[in-house]
Amino acid sequence: MPFRLSRGGPNVIAEVQRWQYFLLRIGIHQAGLIDGDFGMKTELATKFFQVQSGLTSNGKVNDQTLQKAQELGYTILPDDYYSAREGNSFPPEPNNLESPSNASRNAVFTCFKFRQRPRAQRPDAEAIVIKGSCDGSLSDWTAAKIIEIPMPQLKFARGFNGRVRCHKLAAPIIAQLFEAWERAELLHLIMSYEGCFVPRYKRNQAPPGAGGHGERKSADVSALSNHSFGSAFDINFSDNMLGQVPAFCGRRGSTRELVDAANELGVFWGGHFSTQDGMHFEISRVS
Repeated sequence: MPFRLSRGGPNVIAEVQRWQYFLLRIGIHQAGLIDGDFGMKTELATKFFQVQSGLTSNGKVNDQTLQKAQELGYTILPDDYYSAREGNSFPPEPNNLESPSNASRNAVFTCFKFRQRPRAQRPDAEAIVIKGSCDGSLSDWTAAKIIEIPMPQLKFARGFNGRVRCHKLAAPIIAQLFEAWERAELLHLIMSYEGCFVPRYKRNQAPPGAGGHGERKSADVSALSNHSFGSAFDINFSDNMLGQVPAFCGRRGSTRELVDAANELGVFWGGHFSTQDGMHFEISRVS
């Protein structure tokens, strides 16, 4: 039996997200944002689709509506799709991948010098300012290593401005990952994008106090976030906050279905940290 949807109905939230993404993809922008809520906007957008398809316009995703959507590329999932993926054991942690060590990330993405301004001059408490390379060959590490790439797969995500700013060695991996998610029809899971290159210490890891500090080298400081190297990105922050159990498969904002494809490309999921961080994806291996 297919997953039927309606305003006020017993909807699987991820299926609402998938339906909203489908409507947006075919150009029915009355659906608004991908938010997992089958409210008035999604009902209206569904009516538009039904009118365009010659169906009864009742705003419900019923069998006739699903059949017409399937003709346009919408996939009907099996009944047990979400029950087979429920709980915190999905997805299993990979046995051949782990969070990168400080030594490995500095070896791959190269060491930089940085300082921390006084708190009144920082955009947030953990922020740092990157200077040149540790070996002195680059006066501006950021200008030499960080690039912007277009990411069309994120066009419906809140907080996305059209481009992803990341390390130039991370760029092809990140692009391949979003392409893999698109092929697997998983882009509806990405509700919001919170960024990639954000120079800072790790959250809740006691960065220096209000006065900041002078110049240090990234190779000597394991408490820096991988975002400082432009080798990690966050999605669906509000449903997968640091230290909380990531949203389960089928629930709003879940990132769990995205993990297998990420692992295949050497990208590790923060949901497998000891302190879970389900919004977080970081490059562990560069081939």
